[in-house]
Formats: sequence, structure tokens, C-alpha cells
Amino acid sequence: MPPIQPPALYKQHFTDKSDERLELFRKLTKTFKIQSAMYPGSFVHISPSFFIPSVIYIDNDRRIPAFFADEQLAAYVESRKEHSEQLEIKFHHQNYEKSIDEPLESVDLLISQYAGFVSIACSKYLKIGGVLLANDSHGDAAMANLDPQFRLIAVVDRKGDRFTFKETGLDQYLTTRRPVEITRESLKRRGRGFGYTKPASGYLFRKIG
Repeated sequence: MPPIQPPALYKQHFTDKSDERLELFRKLTKTFKIQSAMYPGSFVHISPSFFIPSVIYIDNDRRIPAFFADEQLAAYVESRKEHSEQLEIKFHHQNYEKSIDEPLESVDLLISQYAGFVSIACSKYLKIGGVLLANDSHGDAAMANLDPQFRLIAVVDRKGDRFTFKETGLDQYLTTRRPVEITRESLKRRGRGFGYTKPASGYLFRKIG
């Protein structure tokens, strides 16, 4: 039986660009025993579902409803998943900054990738002890670093398709090259991160309160 082909949008934006980030989500799931995740601003990046049994995707792009309504989507994910649990893919077609019809403190992982300040709007859905994965393209890693409910526990280094987690020397990260005070207001004005003395591909925070 020939392999099930990826949905066109996923293939165009992730498979063809070699940006599925498979090893990242494989390592996250294994390291932190992730069973559920929320992915605000996900677009069609369904890679987390290959490793995490239950994932909630949220995006307001007009193309998204048809993508998630396609009957072949579940079959494609089933063909690639690396877990034995029953697959659960949920989708909300909305702005993630508005209230989401999901229980509070219900997911193990909150994913913030190139989508703005997810940590502000959606941290309430993350369990205490859960993990926030954030990059700093829009300043969300720096925003989470200011938030007392989050503690930086690791950084993510990326070399092509390889991802590694580093848990030591964390005080060297999120430090600006030039003296500047990072505040919530300055991050919101900029809408992007700062230049750091030691940048990372991603940042992992534990929700502690």
C-alpha cells in the first residue's frame, strides 16, 4: 500500500522546507512525558500530533478550517504517529487572544512559535508543572522570562534537523548585547525579540505558579 501523502498546505510550508521540527517534538514528548498540548498560532504545523496523543490547534487563517476538516488529515497523522495512544486532534478557528473553549490548566505543553505573545494569552490553559516552549522571534521567550509564573529550565539548540536541550549556564541566555531594560511594555511595542549575547533556537519554561 503506497504511503499516504501529506496535505498540500503542510507539504508546502513544512515538509518541502525541511521544517517539520520532528526531533524537537520527539525530544519534548520523551523528556517531559507530554500527553497533551495546545498550539496557538499553529497554522497547519501538525508535527506535534506525530508524538503527542492530544493536541489543540488554534489559528484564524481562513484556509485552516478546510485543512482540519479534511478526512485524510487524521489518516495521514495516524500513518506517521510514533505513539500508541488514541489520536485526538482539536481545532479552534479563532484569535488565540480571545477566550478558548478549553478547560483551564489542562495541557502539559504550551507551544509558542512565531505567533506573538502566546505566553500572556494562553498560560492559563497550561498545567502547573507544565512546559512552555517559546522562541523569541516575536519576543515571547523574553516575555515569559519576565513572568514570575515561569522558570527557564532549558534552551533549545538547533542544527538543521537536530535539536538538543541544554539545562546548564542558563543565566547566559536572554541577556542583551547592549544595555537595555526589557519590560512587558517595550516587548509589546517592538513585537520582536532583542539581540542577545547568546541566542538560542528556543526556550523551555516550567510553569511554577
